[in-house]
Amino acid sequence: QAEARAKFARSSPRSPAAAAAAMAARPNDELAGPLGRYGRSRSCRVIGPTDLATAEALLGDPFSAAVLCAVPLRIGVGGGASGNGSPGRLLHLPLEDALAVLEADLLEALQAAQHYALDEACMPNEFLLELLEAAVSNVGNRDGWDEMMCRRIADTWRTRDPTNIWLDDKLLQVGRAAELCGGEELHLPIFGHAAYGDAPALTALHADVRARVGRGEGLVVKPRHGANSRHVFLWPPKGDRPASAAAAEVEAATEGGREEAVLESVKRALEGWDDSWDRECWQLSQVPRGVVVQPLYAIAVSACESGGPRSRAAPLELKVQVLFGEVVGGTLNTHPADLWVTRRGDVQVWNQEDLLARGHTRCRKIDKCYGKHIPAAALQTLVRVLQAHWPLIRGTSERLTRGAQLDELRVDWLLGDDRWGPRIGELTYMGAGSRMSPPLSRRLSRAYAAAHLSRLGRLAVVQADCAEEVLAATGSSLWPVGVLDRARQGHGRGQFAEAPPGAPSDPPTDRVARPRRHR
Repeated sequence: QAEARAKFARSSPRSPAAAAAAMAARPNDELAGPLGRYGRSRSCRVIGPTDLATAEALLGDPFSAAVLCAVPLRIGVGGGASGNGSPGRLLHLPLEDALAVLEADLLEALQAAQHYALDEACMPNEFLLELLEAAVSNVGNRDGWDEMMCRRIADTWRTRDPTNIWLDDKLLQVGRAAELCGGEELHLPIFGHAAYGDAPALTALHADVRARVGRGEGLVVKPRHGANSRHVFLWPPKGDRPASAAAAEVEAATEGGREEAVLESVKRALEGWDDSWDRECWQLSQVPRGVVVQPLYAIAVSACESGGPRSRAAPLELKVQVLFGEVVGGTLNTHPADLWVTRRGDVQVWNQEDLLARGHTRCRKIDKCYGKHIPAAALQTLVRVLQAHWPLIRGTSERLTRGAQLDELRVDWLLGDDRWGPRIGELTYMGAGSRMSPPLSRRLSRAYAAAHLSRLGRLAVVQADCAEEVLAATGSSLWPVGVLDRARQGHGRGQFAEAPPGAPSDPPTDRVARPRRHR
């Protein structure tokens, strides 16, 4: 294995095209062995623990043009259903061991993708296929999840497919999620809503809000057509300090007490727009403008005392990521760099020095809002909820994704409220990955790309105990290695790829124009 690594380091090509050229230039006798076929296989099978001779037989036609990626065989890692112990264990694994667990969890999703019922709207077009192939090419530093999402978002302005608009609609997704799960209420209930320009509905909503504020109920007011927590107002019961900076600003600028302040927030959510929404997907721009009122979930993360005016309180929110119907893990909304919840529900607490060595940079904005590290009480709440409810959280997230036949979905779960229990805050398709640490971001993006490409027969993945030999022959690895696994990643939001032939030359400009006409 050491000799194979050294040979690969000395002679591996720098690009897939160069790798193919080098393979084609080899004499036939060099390609006659069991490794020779791998660079040319069209099979989309994911090879499990096996020997190379068996793998060769499974991969098939030696003269097809697919690319092969190798992954090492690891015994005793992974968070699948076969793992021992109950959810909610606190882990402090070394970074390499934790990434091995993540990689095994991602392979579960990659294997599930082979026979997954995928909606036609999620099938990659030629533009996206180039993006997917670039993510597993081991060339450059453009394989992050945020980069993947931004390019996909840009593509929605070319295709303008209305199939999945409901995923960006904060009202419609509540009913659709319940429908996909047999009528079970999963989100927080909708107390009331009104569309822009619907005066009778708005009058009824105002009356209901006045009554609830008078009874001392906590409320959340948010736009039906919004994203990124913009124009979202958290109102605790009357007498308590507003739980969000937006709510505090409204209350300070409004005369007449809490009731009038909440009504003013309804107006702002209904009429509001934010420039960041111009960089979201086309489907969001098609959601009718409106306002939604829901109950306030229990606050678990208090405002950071040293954060200044940006400091805010928040519920405990776990963002669960699903790929091809399989949960692969999750992060906290307020402290994404502190921990990772694995597929089996364990909590991996990161060593910050290890993350920094792999290209991680702290987000000062998040630190000022919620503090640098998760409060001990919030961590205890997370562990307690995972121990009691992880099968529900994971099973429901997977059921939703499979029911909608999506390739990926992020399910944001609110946790720790004894009255409501675990509830879905919102569903996010093509959600940003900018809060995810680079080692996780790269692996998630590569697994997503490999799953799509293998379904289409454009990629084969071999999992074997001699993966180093496969690397030496093919020059390709599914997971990032060496320098590729240590570089920093910038945020790709708003950086649109060039339009494909026949597409509008300026989709971002059209994207900005439509919302501004509403003003």
